[in-house]
Order: sequence, then structure tokens, then C-alpha cells
Amino acid sequence: MDFVAYGPGADDSVGAVEHQLYGVPFVNLEFAREDSGAGKSGPGDLDADAFRHRLWNATMDGQYPTYANTGSGGQYLNSPGARAMTAWFNFFSGARHWELEPYFDVDGGRAIALEDADYIVYVEHPGPVQLTVLKHSYDVLWMNPADGTVVKQKKEFNGTQFSGEPPDRSHDWVLRLARLSRLESMARSYRFESRSDEEDEPAKTIVVQEIESAPAKIPFTMDLPADDLSVSKPAAYSATVTRQARSTRSMLWMWTGEVTQEGQGYRVLATAQKGEFTPPPGMASSLPATMLLRLYGMNAYGKVYLLTKACRLTP
Repeated sequence: MDFVAYGPGADDSVGAVEHQLYGVPFVNLEFAREDSGAGKSGPGDLDADAFRHRLWNATMDGQYPTYANTGSGGQYLNSPGARAMTAWFNFFSGARHWELEPYFDVDGGRAIALEDADYIVYVEHPGPVQLTVLKHSYDVLWMNPADGTVVKQKKEFNGTQFSGEPPDRSHDWVLRLARLSRLESMARSYRFESRSDEEDEPAKTIVVQEIESAPAKIPFTMDLPADDLSVSKPAAYSATVTRQARSTRSMLWMWTGEVTQEGQGYRVLATAQKGEFTPPPGMASSLPATMLLRLYGMNAYGKVYLLTKACRLTP
């Protein structure tokens, strides 16, 4: 089976953007390690709350996560992070997780969805949430991701524009708008894929989007770096958003570099709008060399744009 695997320190921007580029499953082998008493030995070792936030953000990137703890032994089997992972596992055991895809018609959180049946929103910073859905009646459930406790709204939601708030603002929450009876009937089917406009239509294949690379249609510019880059000193990089709109108020960025004649593939250089990066020396067997610099920008609707530039890579 082909899949993309991430190791320690994988950035949410990389996972979110690359999910739009490649039509394969994504597995985050170590998005973080929970420190529940054994101590921290690296930047990826986090307390239980930060660990849980990383877990659900990786999920919203469209990834399958794995669990790790900085300690070993039976005393860590019931740690707060292990309980959060149990709540996560039980939650998705009742969902068609293989069909869920990142969903962008949401304000106040990050979402994945099987449109027409199941919408799951991670509300990392509790507050108002707005979500656009296909018109149906939905059960409304709020889950505490720390322990799996579920609060079900007594009244179903019927409409296309959901607005609501978590039961309280003391921690992060997971909102689920689901047609539970529809999901139960789908579970009795042998059909592995169920995406369609109508229940009796054949499933639609999820295709990777076409990346927009026409400069006139791209809502940002690449200002830096200059044409020459060195593997021995950092270089400034920056992008400027040129069209202010709802879609561009929340952008994710990924800068990559590739010396194509080396056949190694690209390296991720940065994941911010501006800052400094240093190309790794192992990108080319001999220098100077020509490096293809790519800047991916993904807007709030999940649309990915690409700018490219050829740079001279020097010692």
C-alpha cells in the first residue's frame, strides 16, 4: 500500500498542503510524544494538553496518527494522553474514517467531513462556530476530546448554516453534525466508497485538485529570497498577500527546494509567510547548482496556489 509517512516535528502546514497534492493515505508516525512523568528529551515531547491538540490538528490535516509516550511501562497505559487517544479511537470507530476529507466551509474551527452525512469540527479555541452543510436534519453532538464525554443537543439541526458554541470554554471541543441513522444504514452496505449526490448513484472518486500556477490568478507574490542561496548561511524569505479577502485571511505556507538533476526529490525549507531558512548541504553532490524553489500557499477554502523560481545554490 502506498502512503505518505511523517516523522517527528512534522508541521501542520506541510500535512495540510501535501494532503491536497497527493491522492494517498497520510500517516503521522510521531506527531508528538506525551510526557506524563518520564521527562522530556526533545521539542516533540509535550504535556497532555499540547499532545491532545497536536493529535486533533493532525486529524484535521487528514492524517492517521500514532501514539507515543516518553516513558515505558504499565504506569503509562492510563496516562491523560492515552485516555485522549482512546477517546479518539472510539470516536472514529463509529465513523467512516476512510472517507473523511478535510472540509473548509467552517469558521471557528478546523473540519473533516463526509459531505451529506458526517461533519466533524475540531474547536481548538472554544467560541462561536459556523458551518455550512448540505440541507438535512443532523444530530448535534459535542465531545470532550480529553475523556470522550459526549453532550448531545436535544433538538436536531435542520438547515444549511449551523451556528453554535461548545457547552463551555474551559477546554477544546469536537463538534459533530451527523445523520446517525444514515451512517447506520451505510454500515450495513458492502460498498467501501459512498460519496455521491444521491443515495442510488455510484460513488464519486475523490480527485486531487489542480494546483493554480498562473501568476495572474495567484493572490500572493514571492518577494524574497534573492536569486543566489548559500548552504552555509541563512537567507531571508517572504511572501505578500496581494488580494485581501475572506479566503486569504488565513493562509498556510510551504516552501520547498529541489535540485532536480540529483533525483532526490524536494526538501521542505520553511512553513511560514516570512522568516529565514538555510538550504541543507546534502541537496546537491557538487556546488554551485540550480535549485528549483517552490512556494505553495493554501487559502481558507483549501485552494492551493504555486509559485516557482530558479535559484543558484552556492557553498
